[in-house]
Amino acid sequence: MQKKIIALAIAGVVSGAAFAQTNVTVYGVVDQGYLYAKSDAASSNPEGDNKFSGLKDGGLNGTRIGFKGEEALGNGLKAIFTQEYGKAADMNGDSWATRQAFVGLAGTWGSFTLGRQYNAASHAVGRNNANDVTSVNPYNVIQGQFGSQIRSMGGNARQDNVVKYMSPNWSGFSFIGTYSFGESTNGTSGASAGYNQYNLTDVTDNGRYSLLGSYANGPFNIDVAYALTDSVRTTYPVATPDLQGKDIEEWYIGGAYDFKVVKLYAHYQELQNDNKATSVITDMKQYSISLGVPVAAKGRFMVEYTVLDAEYGNTAGNTDGKTDGWGVAYWHDLSKRTRLYAGISQIDYDKNLPALTGDAQVMAPGEKATHYNFGIRHAF
Repeated sequence: MQKKIIALAIAGVVSGAAFAQTNVTVYGVVDQGYLYAKSDAASSNPEGDNKFSGLKDGGLNGTRIGFKGEEALGNGLKAIFTQEYGKAADMNGDSWATRQAFVGLAGTWGSFTLGRQYNAASHAVGRNNANDVTSVNPYNVIQGQFGSQIRSMGGNARQDNVVKYMSPNWSGFSFIGTYSFGESTNGTSGASAGYNQYNLTDVTDNGRYSLLGSYANGPFNIDVAYALTDSVRTTYPVATPDLQGKDIEEWYIGGAYDFKVVKLYAHYQELQNDNKATSVITDMKQYSISLGVPVAAKGRFMVEYTVLDAEYGNTAGNTDGKTDGWGVAYWHDLSKRTRLYAGISQIDYDKNLPALTGDAQVMAPGEKATHYNFGIRHAF
């Protein structure tokens, strides 16, 4: 009898644990493709063309695994969480990186979350650009190099120490707001420098604000976003002369209209950076226009054109550079989870702008670069 009671107790504990896990979802993406990129080299390079050939992770979406869930707390209130990690599938030893990690509460009033999250403005970019083949998308290739706070992928789109509010949908209108604490220190090692490492910083330094207002109704949507990094400072104690401590501001407006046979997308953004301590983009304007065309029930054809007009400056002075690029892409769904994709882009990179970074960014100042990419993405 005692053994039966113990067995029933164990079964109750196990079933309780299993029940607690039913509100947790495991999800992820594995995305791999081949990328070939080529550009004429800068005149100072005697070795000839710049080239890249190899596997590239994340042609559509970065490879990741995540866990998300919720717990009903009663009266329409629930606790929510997400823990998501990314790791390139084509490299051994590449460490896992935290993409998102947050916890919060949600109800009919919206949601309030704390942790590493996407800023508000980044939610708009993806739905206002047709070109899903992100590794050769000229908008992403160009804009990702210049410190934009408003991005659809990686970089500054995901921020640490974020407090975030997302509203419900009010007859097509919605709102998102975030604040990311800068949590800056002066870089010293505590008492060894004769003072506490926190006492020279301003609590507002490097804090980030972002706001997004959206309207979507039927075939039409429009998004207006604003992002600001407050009192940008990387050097403590403050140097003389003080060339930092200024804000970086960015505005964005974008929209789309679905004509059924074709969907038209467009957006414009502008960044202003008043800091002069290092070589930075002091002013950036970029716009993009693109089309998405459905092909039968499982395919999509995309074409895009983008222009970047940038002023690149430092303490020695400023130079202006204007770069444009076009891209064509296609994807085809083999199932609800598996997609094939291919894309090509060409970017005419201005001679006054700095060389880009990354193994696929072969573009040399003053030259044209062409990128070819095809791959497969599976979501689970």
